[in-house]
Amino acid sequence: MPSARFTGRQQSGFTLIELLISMVLGMVIIGALVVMYLSGSTATRNAQAQGQMNEDAQMALGVFTQELRQAGYNPTRTGGVKNDLGQGGWNLYACNTGFTDPAVANMSALTCAGSGGFGLAVAYEGDLNTGKNTAGGLPMDCIGNGVAAAGAGGYYTMQSRIAITNNTLTCRGSGNLAQSQVLAENIESATVNFAVAEPAVPNSQNVRGYLSASGIINPTDAALTALPMLDRWNKVVAAQVCVVVRSEDIVLKDLGTSATKPSYQDCAGADIDITDGRMRRAYRTTVLLRNHGVGYVNP
Repeated sequence: MPSARFTGRQQSGFTLIELLISMVLGMVIIGALVVMYLSGSTATRNAQAQGQMNEDAQMALGVFTQELRQAGYNPTRTGGVKNDLGQGGWNLYACNTGFTDPAVANMSALTCAGSGGFGLAVAYEGDLNTGKNTAGGLPMDCIGNGVAAAGAGGYYTMQSRIAITNNTLTCRGSGNLAQSQVLAENIESATVNFAVAEPAVPNSQNVRGYLSASGIINPTDAALTALPMLDRWNKVVAAQVCVVVRSEDIVLKDLGTSATKPSYQDCAGADIDITDGRMRRAYRTTVLLRNHGVGYVNP
């Protein structure tokens, strides 16, 4: 009986070692892809947050700049007289801690609150040619309300009350001082230092130094202290404005230890640790008060 013959076939495949090496390489590649994705996602989030912060800062500084430049505008009329804006001569006032009642009708009645965010009040004469008007033909205040004419001459008293409240920049206008409207979000704080001209020299344009609102209200300089409060504010010729803006969303995931915690420099130049994951940055600008500057004569 013939014997059975079997033809041997060589089997091909992976050995266990080859399989393990392939799995390790695959995991390394996948891990690298995950890291690249997460890094790209983090960079995108950070870039978006910074872009949003830049826009919010631009809006906030734009509001401060516009209002400060207009403060005190009240052109001299025929015969060398000016219109009475009904503010007792006031056109600029500020408080580091905001106003006790920001809705009072007259700037001369504003007082500083015990605590709170920065507050700024300005007044100036408006007209129908230099700004936006309502459909009814009235000049708009800082939040778009129409301002009715005052006095027999048909002029317009414009007021703006800026405040930093609940991480927003708000404004009240003379069209309705009881109404507050948000103009910029994610504004954590604001600091304004005012350039004060020589107190003892009438109509001086030489800057004696920069003071905060509190430094003008409660000065340590004897010459400035000797001036009435209204005259002190009329000595302001420029302002350095700084706002701290934060990101709307939490973008900093790794807050590190106390030694490596992310930080930012505030308006005073101090390093402040970030503990809530929101990016922050201080933005600055300097504004010349055109109606308190060259050629301005204290009323």
